[in-house]
Amino acid sequence: MKALHLHSAHCLRVPLKILFLFAIVFGQAYDSLGQQVQGPLSEKDSIFFSQPYPYILPIMGEKAHGAKVKLPFPMGIMINNLVGTQALSLSEMALGFGRFSNPNPPNMIDLSEVVEFEDISAQTSTHNLRLDAWILPFLNVYGIVGQTKKADINVNLVKPIPLDVTTQVSGTYVGYGLMTAGAIGRIFVSLDMNQSYNYNPRLDDPAKITIFGLRTGPVFRFPKKPEMNVTIWGGAMYSSFNGETSGNIPTLELAPNAPAKIDELKGNLDTWYEGLSPADRLKYAIIYNRLGEGLDNLGESIEDSYIQYSFNKSIDNPWNMLIGAQWQINYRWQIRTEAQILGDRTAGLFSLNYRFGIKGKNWFSK
Repeated sequence: MKALHLHSAHCLRVPLKILFLFAIVFGQAYDSLGQQVQGPLSEKDSIFFSQPYPYILPIMGEKAHGAKVKLPFPMGIMINNLVGTQALSLSEMALGFGRFSNPNPPNMIDLSEVVEFEDISAQTSTHNLRLDAWILPFLNVYGIVGQTKKADINVNLVKPIPLDVTTQVSGTYVGYGLMTAGAIGRIFVSLDMNQSYNYNPRLDDPAKITIFGLRTGPVFRFPKKPEMNVTIWGGAMYSSFNGETSGNIPTLELAPNAPAKIDELKGNLDTWYEGLSPADRLKYAIIYNRLGEGLDNLGESIEDSYIQYSFNKSIDNPWNMLIGAQWQINYRWQIRTEAQILGDRTAGLFSLNYRFGIKGKNWFSK
């Protein structure tokens, strides 16, 4: 990005005024979701507005305060728990057969032309901690750190070796996100983007997940309790993964009842090959022989051997719908729940949010 050279302080004040105007017109006052929460001011709020804005964030918070816009506490700590299922599609698969005692990577066998999957799904249970801050009255920035407690990945391989594999994995992940939000009357709108990097001992590189979310809905206030409200919303979410994935599975985990399981796999491989037409047998002879040799090597050293894999993964239907609700108990505490439905992803989310502020001179207040 090229640097912008400003010739006077006036050049800086003009865009700040434009941003502030946008915040007042579109943003109004909103809580952690971005919905408008300002109704008739309570006595507590009236006292608050009669004093200088006490927090360093958001930028231009003092200006919004002077316009009697009730901003949320600028910082938050959120605990999230999520349980869900994600359907996946795999392509361009390759397998290799190696030994842990051999530092050299195995030669990979390209199965893209012959591999056939039935159902692939990942069932996850995860929790994370999210720290956020309203940098501008309409822009929130946050970071995430979490732990996947359990992920059951079911892969049903039909050809060339019929194999139904369920593996349990766990790992940690970190991420970041941006949310822009505002309200018109009682209707709030928020647009969210986040990206996370998931680390697992079996993966050579972290799995990157990118999510976009759009939410909108009404805010219902309690006239006798100005700090309390209930919000419901609907929306849509788009998910994507980094395509290339590689890792390994120890033979003992893939076939705990080896060598009998390996003999079964070799028999399935022979059945697949014998069922091919003469032309296809000639075409896939090299793949057949290399897979047979690889299975023989696994059987010779079960405890020391592993299967190396690589593939591209994708989501056939990356869009799914969102429905959710939040109970704002007061300006500091909120409880939220959300369901992700339709598409290739179904999930349930439960969150507890606590908000606070760091006191000091408001940034760019003048």
